[in-house]
Amino acid sequence: MPVEAESETKTGAVRLGLCVFDIERGELTRDGEPVRLTSQEESLLRALAQNAGGTLSRETLIRESRVGSNERAVDVQVTRLRRKIETNPRMPRYLQTVRGEGYVLRPD
Repeated sequence: MPVEAESETKTGAVRLGLCVFDIERGELTRDGEPVRLTSQEESLLRALAQNAGGTLSRETLIRESRVGSNERAVDVQVTRLRRKIETNPRMPRYLQTVRGEGYVLRPD
């Protein structure tokens, strides 16, 4: 990832196809229209966006977000987020599983 894009992702916004997530505000839009996020979804997406391109373990996501206290809760929230940001949630382009490691957000 280019240096300027990396610094932008820490506090700016990440583009996920038709969606844009404003990290600072915790707001997701699709084609300019707001997409409602629960507080758990928002905190999980923020943690992933702040570390875009890097794999985060479920344990790290539990620690850095308000998802809950077990790994299954992370999986459930990832599934819900995929329904909101992916064109095809069964074949995710942006929010990917890294087998045996965790999850990675790969913005445009």
